[in-house]
Amino acid sequence: MADQISVRDRIISSVFSRRNAMGSLEETYVGHVKIWEDAGPEGGGRKPRYILLSQASNGSGFIHKSKLNTNGSFSVGKTWRLAELHGIQVLNPLAFNITISRTYRWQTESQADQANFINATIRLFRQITNNSVPLQLEGMQDPDAAPAPAPTTTPASRARELPVPRVRPPSPTQSIPSTLRPGRARRPSNANSTSSQVPSLNLPTPTTLRPHDLSTSPTPSQSPINGSLSARTPHEAPHTPSSAYPPSPHRSRPASPAVEPPRRNTPSPRPVIVTEPQPMRQINPRVSFYDPANQAMLDRLVADGEQDGDGEDETVQATLANVEEMLEGYEWASDDVIDRKTARGAADLIEARLLDELMALEKANIHSFLESDDRIDLVVKYMDDALTELDAMDSLLSSYKIHLNAVGDDISYIQSQGRGLQVQTQNQRALLGELENLVQTVQVDRQALLILTQESLEKPSSIERLEEAAAELYKALQAGRETDMAATMERLEEYRTYNSQFCKRVLGFLSIMFTAQSKLLLGDKNGISKPDRRGRPALLPHKSMEDYLGRYAGLMLYLKEMDEIMYGKLCGAYFSAASELHAEQMKALMSIYLGYVRKAPEEDQEITLGTSNTGGNIKASTGMRRAGTLIRSPLESRHRDKEKTADGDLRASEAFSFLLEEITPMIYRESDFITDFLQINDAALTFADYMGLDSYFRRQAGRSAGLSMGTMKLVRGAMDLIFGFLAGELKAWLDQALLKDHMQDSVPFTELFGVLACLERCRIDANERNNAFLSNLFDKAHMRLKASLDRHINDQIRSIEQTKLTSKKRRGVAPFVKQFPIYIRRVEQQLIGTDDLEIRSSVDDAYDKIVQAMFDSLKQMAKMDGEGEDKGQLNYHVILIENMHHFVAETSQMEIGSVNGFSRRAETMYDENLNAYVKIVLRRPFAKIIDYFEGIERLLKMTAPLDISSNSSFSKSALKKVVKEYTSKDIRKQIDALFKRVEKHFTEASDAKASVEETSGIPPGTVMVGVWKACEDEVLRITDLFNKRIAQCYTDTGITLEYTPGDVESAFKRHGI
Repeated sequence: MADQISVRDRIISSVFSRRNAMGSLEETYVGHVKIWEDAGPEGGGRKPRYILLSQASNGSGFIHKSKLNTNGSFSVGKTWRLAELHGIQVLNPLAFNITISRTYRWQTESQADQANFINATIRLFRQITNNSVPLQLEGMQDPDAAPAPAPTTTPASRARELPVPRVRPPSPTQSIPSTLRPGRARRPSNANSTSSQVPSLNLPTPTTLRPHDLSTSPTPSQSPINGSLSARTPHEAPHTPSSAYPPSPHRSRPASPAVEPPRRNTPSPRPVIVTEPQPMRQINPRVSFYDPANQAMLDRLVADGEQDGDGEDETVQATLANVEEMLEGYEWASDDVIDRKTARGAADLIEARLLDELMALEKANIHSFLESDDRIDLVVKYMDDALTELDAMDSLLSSYKIHLNAVGDDISYIQSQGRGLQVQTQNQRALLGELENLVQTVQVDRQALLILTQESLEKPSSIERLEEAAAELYKALQAGRETDMAATMERLEEYRTYNSQFCKRVLGFLSIMFTAQSKLLLGDKNGISKPDRRGRPALLPHKSMEDYLGRYAGLMLYLKEMDEIMYGKLCGAYFSAASELHAEQMKALMSIYLGYVRKAPEEDQEITLGTSNTGGNIKASTGMRRAGTLIRSPLESRHRDKEKTADGDLRASEAFSFLLEEITPMIYRESDFITDFLQINDAALTFADYMGLDSYFRRQAGRSAGLSMGTMKLVRGAMDLIFGFLAGELKAWLDQALLKDHMQDSVPFTELFGVLACLERCRIDANERNNAFLSNLFDKAHMRLKASLDRHINDQIRSIEQTKLTSKKRRGVAPFVKQFPIYIRRVEQQLIGTDDLEIRSSVDDAYDKIVQAMFDSLKQMAKMDGEGEDKGQLNYHVILIENMHHFVAETSQMEIGSVNGFSRRAETMYDENLNAYVKIVLRRPFAKIIDYFEGIERLLKMTAPLDISSNSSFSKSALKKVVKEYTSKDIRKQIDALFKRVEKHFTEASDAKASVEETSGIPPGTVMVGVWKACEDEVLRITDLFNKRIAQCYTDTGITLEYTPGDVESAFKRHGI
């Protein structure tokens, strides 16, 4: 039960929850039942469905078939109107058929659910139809029928379930013999009555006319009238049972041959449900029995039954009282075998008597009718003749039908031919109209043709008139492009001649104008403007020439579509004139800027990272400068005239940048102009679009638009044809400009970096503007300059590797170490704002390669110098200390990411070699005491500190002997000798008297100061260590060092720098 409630609630929420504008529900749930239906050959098996019954707000009813969705909701798949219901047939407790527009068979799961749904459907149907539409019910009890008394049933009573014969059910009046009808006299048999009795010959025997054989169950062979009459349900039977009582056997009289025909003009009352009688007892009809009192009462009841059915309800009580009065004379109780009275005997007796009397009466009437009338054979003969004539008439009608069908086919054919003629006529009229329009279209006014041949091409007003006249000719040629009519061919040929002449005229005029406008723009100064306030010349813009030629854009469209050969020649003429114009201007500008490029000064030519074996003219190759002596930066002499832009005062990279700033905008402008002027684009603009012609001409132009492969190749290569000279001119200019900044081996120097940076900026701009010509041009130039840069870096590395120490001295800073910071500054000046360019990563890689080559060469140079093993190690450290110190001092001031990494590497190498040098150089003056305490350090790893003195080599006396050799006086002497040795290592004899120029802010002797300070720190460290070991291993001996840390500090301060 809970499941049923849940399903009902979900059905209501899913299907019957919609409300109308008044806020009430559109449909109200009445009931439902779950069914199973076949899924068909594709679905297989059965599928569950729910049949829903609802009543709309307007009073109508609906039957819905729905399914249960996966989310628990219901969706309606099909809907029937309940008013269209015809019948319900219950097959079994779990199956029933329902007939609406067709019959559906539904299987249910529950007998109770099926019965409740069917009862609810019947009640709702009768409610919405006001019980005025019959409903056929089979295999079930009418839920609205009053409960009937339960008579004793016998097997014979089942005969009512058999189908009834195809006879219209008699009305209550017809069910009573004419002898029992009050007010109707029996008439003798005559001719008039005989004709009315002919249908009664087909009536069944009296046995088939018993009340229990008049079942309401329909059969498929019944007529619609019979079906409507027999479909009345038991609940429609009248409540008065007067017509259900058969005539009393006491009133039996001879049968009358007259039978009253049915009244067709009045509707028959509802059929009466009669309880099944007991099986008829075989008794003889008692025709002679007659009871006057009871017969009178019966006639009165029958007369009352024939009255209007509307008064039956009002006289029910009176009728029942009369029946009781009539039946008072019967003995209602009979004795059984033991003399007991039973109430059933009298009723059965009355029923049996009435049936017997009715049967006897019917038999007598039929027999009397057949025996008394001798005209039946004549009637039968007439009927046979009539049937024969009807057959003949049917044959005639069939032949007529055949002829009519043939005539109908002929008529249909004629009609189709008529429609075809109508369509043909309409098409011919439309074609005639189109021909007239075509002839009118291909007609060009003579005045327009005269304008095309004689109108001037110079004035703006004349150009407008030429465009209008060309539009007339254009329309005529486009309209006749796809026609071969003889009426227009001759005229179109004439127009094509005019078109060719006009195109040649435009080509000749514009070819001359291209050259004239170019010469006008060049003037006397080759198209170069006067230098501005900054002293920089510029290219004269082409705006005046573009404005002049732009007036002919419409005629160029006409020429492109109507004569492709002339269009191609015109494009070639413009490309040639434009190329000469741009070449004159750009060559003149390049020549001017080449003169602005200055030569590298002599100090810049000394900037090399290595020394060649033949380089006697380079000062840095003759030897190494004295430590601490720094050359003046070659860039400092330029600060005072940095802002000058006079002749010969621009770097090559600066001049190249100014040159590209003038050239690239001119190329962009030219590309845009030829796109608009020559229509070299993908917009597919036609002359019809330009002139605003009708859509017909636009479609015609769109279908015929398009250039041949040769012409398309010509216009697509317009930029290459116009600026084909530029690649060679730029290469020559760069070679000459970079040759002014070269080294002794004619390899371009640092200006190459600035040129590459400028080229990369322009290449990025060209890619952003989608200019394929400039992108290709700059790519090729960049590839060539990048190869030159790689050669330059390789030459610098090769020069570093070939550098050797030509002096016998082992001191000094290598030439490439001195020049590398200057080299970096020169390069970085040209790379400002290039962090996002490719040149930045290329330069960083170059720095990495050069620095690695420098460090490797220094190590190789240090290993090659020196005579003995100790001396070789000392010289190795001296060379690396001095060079790394200089490298760190110069590069640490630069805020460059990649250079800072090299500076840290050099500082690490400096610290490592300085520590090693100090330990080696201090061993000569402090060898004995250092060796003694190093031995103690080794013993401490295996011996206790107090056991050290027990060793003969490290006894108290041995300690005293060592200590006595290093008094404060001896320490001063040893430190003096140490200073001379260190000074000898880090001072070049050849430059001892050279003046020291303080140009970089670093005081002279920086290397010596650092080394001397490291020596002092090391002596103080070992002195402290000696005191700790004496206190640890020689406790209570009273032995101490003969000098103090103060003596050491004072001795070192005497030689402070």
